[in-house]
Amino acid sequence: MSRRIFLLAALLTLLTACGRSTPTNYYLLESSLGPVQADGLPAKSLRVAQVCVPEYLDRSGIVSRVDGQTQVIVAQFHAWAEPVSNGVRRVTQEVLTPPLLAEGINVLPSGDESSGDFTLLLDVQRLDGNFDDKAVLETRWTLRNRDNAILGRGIYASQEMVRGKTYDLLVGAESRLVRRMADYLAEKLPPLMRGKRS
Repeated sequence: MSRRIFLLAALLTLLTACGRSTPTNYYLLESSLGPVQADGLPAKSLRVAQVCVPEYLDRSGIVSRVDGQTQVIVAQFHAWAEPVSNGVRRVTQEVLTPPLLAEGINVLPSGDESSGDFTLLLDVQRLDGNFDDKAVLETRWTLRNRDNAILGRGIYASQEMVRGKTYDLLVGAESRLVRRMADYLAEKLPPLMRGKRS
C-alpha cells in the first residue's frame, strides 16, 4: 500500500513539474530618445512605410546565428513584443522626428497612413547576430515623393559587437544598429527632399 502511495505521489510530482513551463521573455527595439514636443507641425510630411523584412525574421522568436554561418536559432522563450518590422519602423520614426522637424518636415506616426509629401521605404535584408561576436544590420532604403518618383536610394550596412551571451545584449546591439541607420537617414534625406542629389 505504501509503495502504491509513493508511486502515486511521484506521478503527481512529475505531472505538476511538466505543467510548469519556462516563462517567455519579451523584448523591444529601443530608440532611447525622450519625448518630442512641438507647438505646431510643419506642412510637409514624411511617411515611413511598413518595413519589409525577410521571412526568417518575420516571427516572434528572436533570431541569432551560429558562428556567423548560415545556421540560425529561433529562440523559444525570448520573443519580440511586436513584429520586427514594426519595431524597426517605430525606432526609425522616433529617431527621424527631431532632426526632420528642424528641417520643416513632420514625420507621420504609424497610424497615419496618408500619403505624405515624401515616403521612406525600408527593406531590411538582415538583422541578427551571434552571441559574443557581432550583430549585423543590412537595409535597402528608397525615398519617393508624392508623385512616386524616386528621389534617392541606397544600402545601409553596419555591425555592432555583442559582448556576452544574453538576449538583452543582442537586442541592445540590434537597437543601436537601427538607431545608427536612422541617424544616417536623418542626414541623408533632407538634401534629397530639397531636390539636391548627394
